[in-house]
Parts: sequence; structure tokens; C-alpha cells
Amino acid sequence: MARICILLFLCLAVPFGFGQARYSVTEEDAAGAGTPKVVVLHDAVGGVEAAVAPSQGGELSSFRVKFKGEWVELLYHARDYTHPQGFQGKGPVLWPAVGVQFPLGQFPKSTCGDGSYPLNGKTYPMPCHGFAKSLPWTEVNRTADNQGASVTVELRDSDRTRPFYPFAFQLDATFTLSGGLLTIDYTVKSDPANTEPMFFSIGNHIGFKIPFLPGTDAAAMTFASPSRQQLLRNSLGFVNGDEAPRSFETPQRLGDFDARVAIPLAGYKSAPYALLTDPQGLSLRVSQQSTSSLEEPIVRFNIYGGPTVGYFSPEPWFGVQNSLNIGKPLVHLTAGNSWTWRVQLKATGPPPESPKSAGVERFGGNFGYIEGPVWSKQGFVIFSDMFDSKILKMPQANHPEIYRDDTNGANGNAMDVEGRLYSCERDGRRVVRLEKDGRITVIASEFEGKRVNDPNDVVVRRDGQVYFSDPAPKDSLQHFELGYAGVYHVTPSGHISLVAKMPRPNGVTLTPDGHTLYVADTMQRKILAYDLDAEGNASHERVFISDIDGGPDGLRVAANGNVYIACRGVAIYTPEGKFIKMIEFPETPANLTFGDSDLKTIYVTARTSVYRVRIPDQGYLLYGDKDGKYSGYRGA
Repeated sequence: MARICILLFLCLAVPFGFGQARYSVTEEDAAGAGTPKVVVLHDAVGGVEAAVAPSQGGELSSFRVKFKGEWVELLYHARDYTHPQGFQGKGPVLWPAVGVQFPLGQFPKSTCGDGSYPLNGKTYPMPCHGFAKSLPWTEVNRTADNQGASVTVELRDSDRTRPFYPFAFQLDATFTLSGGLLTIDYTVKSDPANTEPMFFSIGNHIGFKIPFLPGTDAAAMTFASPSRQQLLRNSLGFVNGDEAPRSFETPQRLGDFDARVAIPLAGYKSAPYALLTDPQGLSLRVSQQSTSSLEEPIVRFNIYGGPTVGYFSPEPWFGVQNSLNIGKPLVHLTAGNSWTWRVQLKATGPPPESPKSAGVERFGGNFGYIEGPVWSKQGFVIFSDMFDSKILKMPQANHPEIYRDDTNGANGNAMDVEGRLYSCERDGRRVVRLEKDGRITVIASEFEGKRVNDPNDVVVRRDGQVYFSDPAPKDSLQHFELGYAGVYHVTPSGHISLVAKMPRPNGVTLTPDGHTLYVADTMQRKILAYDLDAEGNASHERVFISDIDGGPDGLRVAANGNVYIACRGVAIYTPEGKFIKMIEFPETPANLTFGDSDLKTIYVTARTSVYRVRIPDQGYLLYGDKDGKYSGYRGA
């Protein structure tokens, strides 16, 4: 009888909540009996919850985060379905159109009224922002395991969609909560029965309540986004095809600009994102990517709202107003194919004030996501901010300056003996060198006629031999032609060869004598070693260190051969691979470099901050003097 009761309990529990430990999924009423059902994703460790309402356009209904021990709801009108008029907030998808659609030469009654568009001699109506947000969706899957929690909802063509859009389609929205990050993948599938390409734009009308936190003046909140252009409107409020420079690269107070009439932002040079920050320390980043790009101008964020209305909506878009009539920019999807657009939400608080290990000092912070530190022979640290697509230098604490702009999402960096900077471009999918005169030289972009995947880290031997890692991240929407991840060798003459394939190559470095290459395999938590000959060719692959505490990332070798590895902290190992100690940091390290005049300091890039700490070992610069040190300015 007891066994029967247990089995009955489990059977009843499955539809309503499952998953253990960190991640789980539950189902509940949005706001009490009689309100729409929502599926709630939970990340207990990350302190994040996301609710999805399948019957309400498959929208994101709530997004809550824990800040200083208290739950904070970030969405405007979260779980509230009692306000049929006015701005509804939450996070509805906009598809198959963003904005209002109107035949050329005509204007609808309002800037977001019902419109129409022609197709094959017929005229079809189209609601503002499309119809997908107004129809019930169907839940098709939910799951929770030790990797995350997710739910997938879908909308298919039906008698309710064909009067607006004469194509057969399937639109899936998969909401995944993992590591405190909410990812929403919208996948559009064109049915094989379609006789011509279906076309569309897409967006999300997500709206956040402001301020985030009680006691904050909403006008004091800031907005940042690395746009370069604003699409202009005519006197009636419609986009007229003209553009003007407009950047929010430097954060601006919400009280210092007026977005009650939406501001369409375009001209992004790197992965588009929007950042809202409450001055009490809570920030929210909204980013997007897709499986293909479109020709500019294309609106990537349509910002709307402000302090006087109590909400701010940095709507991620992939299109422009009236695109169904002007014919661009539109995604064209042939029969039987699919296309994915990804939106991600990540809330962050301030890093802990107290370092975890003695002597750790926060040298600078409030960056996007930083990587690739290099010590310049001019006496300062250089590093990449991948989110902002910049390489920065910091001659003194908390005073960053631009070293290189528009870096295509540069990740790892290295220098050669001539003081030239080599960088792995995530978005450019290449390894480049910044020449002394400012020109960019491409070192590697293809292997055997196929584009490399996503160059991550690079190192240069004293004789000019270059080695770089090229993972193929599973969470990327890019199509990788090579079909594998690997490590490559580029000779001074430009010949490129494959050193090895591995699951997730990451940091690369050399021993001071240049005879051994070390490569971090993040997925398998180990460091591999390779012998290098006089021509730079690699051989004798072997496991140097295994079972590293946390996925290994960047690494460096000191003058005495000790190896410093960015992982859960910075782990130090002997030249024989024996563990010495772990240096703890307030944020998870990504990479490190030796620095200061005596090279007895490590500078560590850790998510949003640069940290430094003194070490007992003498560091070594592969591009320094022959003893690995440097004396005076060498032109870096």
C-alpha cells in the first residue's frame, strides 16, 4: 500500500513540479484562482525565477531575482492580466512583424494601429507587432535536471493565422534557466508545403518596472547600449528612412532623455545588448543573437518609456517598422528550413566588497565581460571587454582607456617581441594582429577552405610561431563549417596547421623556453601538453594536469615553471603538475597575466572586474627580454 501511495504521489507530481536541487519546474496560477496558468522555472542557487504563460501568447510573464536576500520582480505588470488597456508590460513576442505595417503612401490612425501589406496580388491585414502575442500557445515540453530548467511552447499556423499570414509555419519558444541566465530561443520553421519563401521580422515587447528597487529615483537609473544610429521619425511619428548618430555606449540617466516616443536604435558593431542599472547595484542585461544577419539599417533595440510612466522597455528587435511593405530588412526562410533568434536576460548585483584571499585587490570594475589580459612593456595592463567590443588599457586603478575600438568581440590577446597585439575575434571569427600604424592584419580566418569557429585564446613564441584555440561553443547559433573544435599553429609565413582536436579548447600558453605548449580543455577539466620543435611543430600529446577545480580557462607559466590557471580561482601547480594552492577571488576568473615592474603580480580578469594580487614567483613575459623580464619601454 505504501508503494502504491508513493507511486501515485509521483505520478500526480510530474505535471506540476519536478527537478531537484538547484533547478526545478512548477505550474501555478498567475495570480490566484481563475487567472491564467504559468509554468515557472526555478534556479535556487542563482536566485532567479522565470514564469511563462502559454495561453497568453506564450509570453514571459514574470522575471524575479534575489537581491540582498529579497525577491525583486523586474517585469512591469508581471503576472497581471487584469489591465486590458494601455501598456501591458511582461515579455510578449512580436511576430511576424515588428511595429505597424502600412502600404506605401498611407498612414494608419496611430503609430501602433492595425495595418496591412500586399502579397501575390492580395492585401492581408496585420496587427501592430504581429499576431503571435494575441494567440494561445501550446506547451510541448518541460524539463529540469542538473544543467537547468526549461519549457517549450509553440504556435502553429491555423485558421486563425492564415487570414493574416498565408504560410504554413511552426514557431517554438524555448525558455531555459541555467546558471542564473534566462535564454529564450525563438525558432521559426517553414513548412515543406510552402511554395515560396516565408518572410518575417521578430521582436519582444519586454517591459521592466522602474525603479528596480524601493527607494531609488527612477530618473537616476541608467541605460546603456552600444548603438551608433537612431532611425528618425516624421511629424506623424513614423520611421521615415532617415538616420542620425545616437549612442548610449556611455550610460545615460533615464531622466536625461525622453523615450515616451520610442527610439529605434541601430548601427551595432558587435553583439547587441541593452543594460539597465539601478544605482543601488542591481543591473539587468538584455542581449540577442540570431542564426543569420540582415543588412543595415536594422533596429536591434526599440527603447520606450521612462520615469514618468513607471516602466522602461528596451525592446529587442530584429527588423524595422513597416518591413512587410518596404520589403526589408526581412528574414526569408525557404520551405523546410528553420531560423532561430535568441534573447538572453542576466541580472547581476555588485561584486562582493571583501576579497576571498589575502591581498586580492579590485583594480577596476563595472565592465561587461572581460578577458584576455596582457601586460604592456609600457607598464600597464591591457584586456578585452567582449560585450562592449573594446580592448582597454588601464595605466592606473579604475581609469580604463580605449586601446582598440570595434574589436568584433575580441577575446584572448597576446603580444609578440615587437610589441604588436594579437587578438581572437569572437564575432569576426578570426585571429588578427594590430600593427604599429593601426592597421589590422589577419593571421588566421580559415583552415582548409572553411571558416574557423570562434577563436578564443592566442599565444606567440619569440620566433613568431602563433598558437590559438578554436572551440565550437554549443550555445552559439553560428554555423560552424569545420564540425569540430581544435588548436592551431600558424607559422611566421602564414601556413596554418591543426595541432589537435579536443572537446573544448580554451586557454593556451608556452613554457619560458618555448619548447612546450599548454592547452586548457575546459570540458574535461584538464591541461594538455605538447612538445614543440624548432619549426614550431607539435608532438607528443599528453595530459599534464587533470581534475582541475572548475573548468580551466586562461593560463600562464612563471619563470620557475609554475603554472597559474584561471579556474574556480587561480590555481598554482608545479612544473611537474602537482597542486600548490588556490587563490580565491570575489568573481570567477577567466584569464590572467603577470604584471608590474618586477612581474610579481598577477592581473586577473574575472567577469566584470580586474583584480590583482602579489605572488611569490617571478613572472615571465614571452615577449619580454630574453630572461622574460622587461626593462623600460619596448614599444608596446
